[in-house]
Amino acid sequence: MRIRLTLGVLLSATALAACSSDSGGESLSIGAFNFTESQILAEVYAGALEANGYSVSITQSTNREVLQPALESGEVQMVPEYLGTFTEFLNIKDNGPDASPLASGDVDATYAEAQVLAEKVGITVLTPSPAADQNAFAVRGDFARENGLISLSDLAALSSTTGLRLGGPPECPQRPFCQPGLESTYGIAIAEFVPLDAGGPLTKEALSQGVIDVGLIFSSDGGVVANDFVVLVDDLKLQQVDNIVPALISSAVTPEITEILNAVSAAMTTEDLITMNKAVDIDRKKASDVAAEFLASKGLA
Repeated sequence: MRIRLTLGVLLSATALAACSSDSGGESLSIGAFNFTESQILAEVYAGALEANGYSVSITQSTNREVLQPALESGEVQMVPEYLGTFTEFLNIKDNGPDASPLASGDVDATYAEAQVLAEKVGITVLTPSPAADQNAFAVRGDFARENGLISLSDLAALSSTTGLRLGGPPECPQRPFCQPGLESTYGIAIAEFVPLDAGGPLTKEALSQGVIDVGLIFSSDGGVVANDFVVLVDDLKLQQVDNIVPALISSAVTPEITEILNAVSAAMTTEDLITMNKAVDIDRKKASDVAAEFLASKGLA
């Protein structure tokens, strides 16, 4: 039976991690943030470890400010992290709030920075997955098909002849990854900005109803498939990468654990994240069941 805890109301997760499983295998605690995708990822990695004889508990936390110290102290041994966000969290911790960004639109360069920062606090980051959940811009499927839109560069070409309405969080006109980035990096002409939310229900509803032509969403949102949205390829790498990456306290890293977790990461795509998020958020399936189906489909459990 999988054990689930909440940081802050603990029976010690460290003590649990030191216990043996009924079958004699090693035990690990995986930390998850309190949102759907993180919980699914924790179940996916836990299921793969369990299929190889490990006993796993999942410990849920509110945010990175709580979960990161728990990882460094060994209260949890592994967290499915987001590469760019994790890198910048450690960057600010190490270099101060005014530190120049080290995460970028380049996965390899960001991973290299993450490895250096993580090593300083006794953390090992494994190989990033192709799957990512990052800021993205989407259009309706019919709008994309009518105008041959695949990438943001395609949208830039369209904007020279068509007035585009952009929707996103109210701060979008001031944020470099949002409207200013679209304009300066891609040369996209925005005719009107509509203040909504950060990839939430307001933006998705406005996009579905044609109130806006393009909206800021998150690339792995289950609503992408449900609403027939097309996420435009960020071909000039405006956005910071946020590929899924297992982060472990270095004392828990073994060749076998590394092999198991890297195999899961390698098999997972952003499309898989979208499908799993939709299954939980929209179809109301259990995260554990969705994770089990994913692992079975990839031959990992």
